Amino acid sequence: MQTSLRRGNRRRSVASLLTGIATLGLYAFQFGDRNELNKMPFTKVQALAEDLPKARSLAKQGNIDFLVGQAVPGKTVTLRGEVTDANCYLGTHTHAYDHAFCAKLCAAAGAPLLFVSDQGGQVYLVLNQQNGIRLPSDVLDRIGVPGIVVKGKVLESDGMHALAIERLAQ
Repeated sequence: MQTSLRRGNRRRSVASLLTGIATLGLYAFQFGDRNELNKMPFTKVQALAEDLPKARSLAKQGNIDFLVGQAVPGKTVTLRGEVTDANCYLGTHTHAYDHAFCAKLCAAAGAPLLFVSDQGGQVYLVLNQQNGIRLPSDVLDRIGVPGIVVKGKVLESDGMHALAIERLAQ
């Protein structure tokens, strides 16, 4: 009799636990993005890039994953090469001093950046050292300038190489 009562209590406990987990799952499904932040127009989100505490607060209220400010993982490196825009480099292989103004303009308009290493010509997609935090202005000022030296972290995923630039090396 005592054994069957214990089994019955365990079954109820397991059933309660599973019900609780299912309820939490349903709650997360129903209430994720409570404020429809994922539907917010880009221009409104772009304005929040200058006010990260407000963006963090909105994300928390909206139950949204928010990774802004977190450091990018990877192997620390110092590389010499050039930051350029992906559109022209990949489309026509255009880069360097004669193209610096165009590359800066494309980057300012939101075009992705690449880092072309002097060592073997390896091309890296440029990432920010911290998610959502703009690249340092001295790095952005050197877009299109060959032979700069940067410190950062190298990542590789699915055959793609990326470089999270921290700063110019001294």
